[in-house]
Amino acid sequence: MNKEEKKIIGLTSASHSLVHLFEGVLPPLIPLLIGEFGTDYFHLGMVVTVFSYAFGAGSLPAGFFVDRVGSRRLLSFYLFGASILCIAVWSVQSLLAYGVIMGFIGLFCSTYHPAGNSLISLSIREKGRAFGIHGIAGSLGVAVVPVLSAWLGSFLGWRAPHVALGIVGIGVGLYSLTISRPTFGKVRNAKDSGEEVPEQAISYVNVAVFFLSATALGLTYKGIMTFLPAYMGKRVQLGFMHMDTVALGGTVATIALLSGAVGQYIAGRLVDFYRAEKIYLVSVLIATAFVFLMAWSSEFLLIAAAVIYAFFFFSTQTVQNYILSTYFPRGHQGLGYGIHFFLSFGVGSTAAAAAGYLADRFGLASVFYFMGFCLIFSSIFVTILVARTQSIGKELEPSGAEIQE
Repeated sequence: MNKEEKKIIGLTSASHSLVHLFEGVLPPLIPLLIGEFGTDYFHLGMVVTVFSYAFGAGSLPAGFFVDRVGSRRLLSFYLFGASILCIAVWSVQSLLAYGVIMGFIGLFCSTYHPAGNSLISLSIREKGRAFGIHGIAGSLGVAVVPVLSAWLGSFLGWRAPHVALGIVGIGVGLYSLTISRPTFGKVRNAKDSGEEVPEQAISYVNVAVFFLSATALGLTYKGIMTFLPAYMGKRVQLGFMHMDTVALGGTVATIALLSGAVGQYIAGRLVDFYRAEKIYLVSVLIATAFVFLMAWSSEFLLIAAAVIYAFFFFSTQTVQNYILSTYFPRGHQGLGYGIHFFLSFGVGSTAAAAAGYLADRFGLASVFYFMGFCLIFSSIFVTILVARTQSIGKELEPSGAEIQE
């Protein structure tokens, strides 16, 4: 990678980690918020749904704008907007106000994935490796936020994690202003280089099947990530770790989720050499089995099941990003990623409220059984995708984008 590519990887990795820190800061605080506002799992699940729906719904117009105004501007817009609102959480006094602010934070965060993934796809030549590094950063954000949020919340109050993340986000936003703005769409083509570059055809059936699989995975992601810290706090009792259930749940969830970063990187390396759809299917099938194991296990068996689940589930995200980079032509990749994250995070956000209802009525374990069935549906669609692409050779990768200084 050249210097400009490394700077882009640095910015997108930091931004990706932060977007999942912003997203995951609430769930570890659920026990504290229940006491603060006198509420229940369902209503806090609704706050998560408001954030997540805005997070997903905003991805669709964001993808449209990425293809027209450029990704770096949208990255800066997300970083400053979300960070300022996180700091504003310090003044919140009601659940309604908190829900409104979280919704707007989700809207600012929605611009990240279409912008960040398009920037990597169009600017980095070693896409599999780049998506792997980018995925590690996101997984580290997902993994670290339970323990970070839980510990800060336990010792400094539930507002402190939001404010801390807002301050960090302002710093990354300032760094984003130092990055050159790549010119989207102005990539090297046959005319510029004299090379023969085949037209990329879109299989709309394959794209539709892929999006159905991604939607089911999005439901699973949001349902599990919303209640995993609380579930761990109730089902795991470690005598050598003397802490309250909030800190314990966040700490154990972080330990389990760290494996997702490894899964992201390994998947990113594998897609450069093996068919991405097959890797996708294997990952979904194994993740499905271990979600059901999580639903009835406890103590160390639950932790082990969560570690393996996280490894394979988060590996699917790197594979999804790679697949989309081959399914959509350059001029429409922002829109492709926008649709993907609208379905994954927007439609998927309904799982938070549904899972909260199940948790109130049937206990937290029911959430994991329900999410296991969502994974089964996803595996069916991925199997169809593998069958449809079985006879097609691995696509030739287009050359990287020209970076305009």
